[in-house]
Amino acid sequence: MAAPDNNSQFDDDVEIEATRASKPWSRRAQLIAVVGWSSFLVAAVGTMLFFAFVDPVQMEDTMAGRSVSRMTGYGIGFFFFWLLSAGAAAVAVFMVQSGRQNDRDRR
Repeated sequence: MAAPDNNSQFDDDVEIEATRASKPWSRRAQLIAVVGWSSFLVAAVGTMLFFAFVDPVQMEDTMAGRSVSRMTGYGIGFFFFWLLSAGAAAVAVFMVQSGRQNDRDRR
């Protein structure tokens, strides 16, 4: 005769606690997550494509004569692309949300 499986009871308790602890995200939190994650992915691809053709060390002329290491250049480029794509995504979300608000006001 097999011994009772105590781990299954523990797993059930953990699953119940996880279900109780998780709350649905608010609409604003969902939009922030969508903007942040999508702009992060776009920045990653943009950084790869840009730095496939441009060496960050060659960009010292645009950095007011400051010496920039290759890794610092990659970091600056990534955050530039991330901010740029986050701005574009935020504007798109704003336009969609304001369009929905106008549609509700017309009714």
